Amino acid sequence: MTTIAGFLATLAVSHLGGSVLGGLLARFGLLGFGSKVKIARHVLKVGKALRTAFNKQPTTQNRTELQRWLKENDPQNESNLGNGINNLS
Repeated sequence: MTTIAGFLATLAVSHLGGSVLGGLLARFGLLGFGSKVKIARHVLKVGKALRTAFNKQPTTQNRTELQRWLKENDPQNESNLGNGINNLS
């Protein structure tokens, strides 16, 4: 019985320790972990949707909406969603 308890305790500590270490590495971007884009995930999804809409139908309206989003949320083009879009300013 103690062997099973020891096994489960070791498993729990290993899992939690790995989760904490992985979270710290991702939070601070150490050793290549984590994303370098400083945009919130839900905001980035909106930008990707706008870029997809522009790629599917490159109209002036879609370009304008994507440019507006880039200007507000990603002026440094960290997400690379503005690549190939003219007149970003």
